[in-house]
Amino acid sequence: MTRKTKIIATVGPSVNSKDGIKKLIEAGADVLRLNFSHGTNADHSNVVKWARELNTSVAIMQDIQGPKIRTGETKDLTKLEESNQVKLTNKDTISDEKLIYINYKDLYKDINVGERILIDDGQMVIRVTKKTRSSMDAVIEIGGELRSNQGVAFPDSRLSVSAITKKDIEDIKFGKKLDVDIIAVSFVRDENDIKKVKEIADENIKIIAKIELKNAVKNLDSIIDEADGVMVARGDLGVQIELEKIPFIQKQILDQANAKGKITITATEMLQSMKESHRPSRAEVTDITNAILEGTDCVMLSAETAIGNHPEIVVEVMSNICTEADSRNDTSVLRFKEASGVDTLTTSLAKAAVQVANEIDAEAIVAFTETGRTPLLISNYRPEAPIFTFTTIDKTYRQMHILWGVQQVKIDRLETTTEMFEIANTWLQNNKKFKKNDKVVIVAGTPPNKEAATNLVRVMKIGEF
Repeated sequence: MTRKTKIIATVGPSVNSKDGIKKLIEAGADVLRLNFSHGTNADHSNVVKWARELNTSVAIMQDIQGPKIRTGETKDLTKLEESNQVKLTNKDTISDEKLIYINYKDLYKDINVGERILIDDGQMVIRVTKKTRSSMDAVIEIGGELRSNQGVAFPDSRLSVSAITKKDIEDIKFGKKLDVDIIAVSFVRDENDIKKVKEIADENIKIIAKIELKNAVKNLDSIIDEADGVMVARGDLGVQIELEKIPFIQKQILDQANAKGKITITATEMLQSMKESHRPSRAEVTDITNAILEGTDCVMLSAETAIGNHPEIVVEVMSNICTEADSRNDTSVLRFKEASGVDTLTTSLAKAAVQVANEIDAEAIVAFTETGRTPLLISNYRPEAPIFTFTTIDKTYRQMHILWGVQQVKIDRLETTTEMFEIANTWLQNNKKFKKNDKVVIVAGTPPNKEAATNLVRVMKIGEF
């Protein structure tokens, strides 16, 4: 069986060569993630160049950094002891067990008494007990070793800092030069953060909102409406929300996004043990399987491929797990039935195409698309038949690497629907060994080559054209 769940692999030092990128793609990576929190513009340029020189196509995802709040330089061997008092400051100084510097200029304005401050992915927790205009006291609830430049999170606070920083703006502009296909937006709080990215990015880019803050969960509906898709950043959410709630929040996010016809990605710590090990843990396999059964389009590898010891093996293992889960997934019913309020005609046609294909045991569903919207919606209904999609647009062709169950074909522009049927008929026979009278459901638009023009569903038998 062909794998339907797609794989995003993060690029880093472990694969930072043409051969490393080649092995990653050959192992099964559908999308390469450029993490703009790390690496140089030259590094990212090289990855795009190497990837696009290969015969196998992949999509390029640019993951912008967002605001990074950190501690500063810290005295060696600084240990924060539980129940001890500590002062917090945003005036640059060396931190120790009595005074912690945090590089956030609105610290005294945005953080209130009773709110928590998490350090090093929540390994240390302190709670504010008193504040004035120029000072802040806190108690250490969970202690640990304080080191230099550790990440800081404020799960209970509403920060005034923009989610889109000056660095992000410059990075998005640089991403335009690289012609990236997808942008993932870090630390999204509400739909306005997505709107800001859209103002800077190319119109035809796909924007993915990373759900990694408690505020993002609260504003989930409006974020999903504005973005092209969502990424469940479970590791970051787990810092701010009780870990026992994460599986339920993950399902909530996937359900809401799928119901509105959006791309869904499940990310972080999926095969964490394989940074060093050659085998996954049983818990990791179960975790990945559950994400697939809950309807994720993609699973994402982060440190496992960026800095792990054997990145291509990690991708191979992930591919095997996905293939097995896909083969056992019950896709015989229309899983997601709520139509998008923005595009009800295309949604209805996609749903009808899947219903027809399932009922007549079609060998395939073929979609012709300019933007990728139609195959996304067909994919969202999880048909039993494979989805083959034909497009004339290079960027659309690459972006469809992120869609569950979609295999795409690049074609020249066509002038009539008859030419569409002919090319589908010929390609399926020559490339997929379809036989005469095999039934195929075609979804297309008339006239061809127009966006938002999907208006046709037809059952074709191979050999008719």
